[in-house]
Amino acid sequence: MTNYTRCVLVSGGAGFIGGNFLSRAVQHYPDYCFICVDVLNYASNYEMLRPLERLENFKFIKLDLSEDVNQLIQIAQEYRVTDIINFAAESSVDRSFLSPIFFTKNNIFATQNLLECYRLLPEQIQTFIHISTDEVYGDEVERATESSPLNPTNPYSATKAATDLILNAYTKSYKLPVTILRPNNIYGPGQYPEKLIPLVIECGEKNRPVPIHGDGKNGRRYLYISDFLDAMDIVWHKSECAGQVYNVGGDVQHEQPIDNNSLVGLVNDVFGYSVDIVYVKDRNYNDLDYSMDTSKLRKLGWRQKITLREGLKAMRVDKDKCSY
Repeated sequence: MTNYTRCVLVSGGAGFIGGNFLSRAVQHYPDYCFICVDVLNYASNYEMLRPLERLENFKFIKLDLSEDVNQLIQIAQEYRVTDIINFAAESSVDRSFLSPIFFTKNNIFATQNLLECYRLLPEQIQTFIHISTDEVYGDEVERATESSPLNPTNPYSATKAATDLILNAYTKSYKLPVTILRPNNIYGPGQYPEKLIPLVIECGEKNRPVPIHGDGKNGRRYLYISDFLDAMDIVWHKSECAGQVYNVGGDVQHEQPIDNNSLVGLVNDVFGYSVDIVYVKDRNYNDLDYSMDTSKLRKLGWRQKITLREGLKAMRVDKDKCSY
């Protein structure tokens, strides 16, 4: 894979966000080559990537990022990787309560192995973008800014917060600028149905009730996948964004949180379902809401374009192609 202006290593590219990124970027940037590295776990959706196999600027490599740093470095050297974009993560909060050590190993070690590639090949690798989460702030801060203290409340978000701190340490210790994005809950076609929106859709298709933790009054803000990818593209191609942290989400005044009960009702309305709710035992700790100030990103020209209702309508149109 030669004669490309950039070679982008995309970790976790067979997941929901990474797969959507590659589906767009591989064809949008024919002068870049893309190396997708993924372990292919239960939530992976390689079918999203299958249409890319015919393209010369795409290659898939199966690899456990948390295990083999030497092979990862060899890949970076062989393909002359210039950019690393890290989507790789175990992201199920419920599973993290059951297997916290597994989450620590996979989320923290995998990212640090990618950082080691960056540290050992600083003249070759020019860009490192890491996808974090709004959950690192916890639920006690109103409109958290990028400099707000990290206060994770579950094992999953703790691994993401720890990773953010390690990234910051590499930036300061080794002068390696890493860009971190902290988005709201991202949703869209191809998402695994352990996340609430695709789970409700699956329950609607199978005519069964959806389990909701606690009383269903916990609120979340949602971001459609194309809006997130627009933000990524801006940050990726602006040199002044290197080494910065950006909250990615709707304007708090424009996109208010929606509680889980209301979300089920909205999905029912858009899709024409009549999914009932079955309340189950609440999580060990269930954040009430995540509120972020996204003005830093909006100063770069980014805006949320798609409301939750509009995004659900787009998913309804696309549902025959989605893996719910």
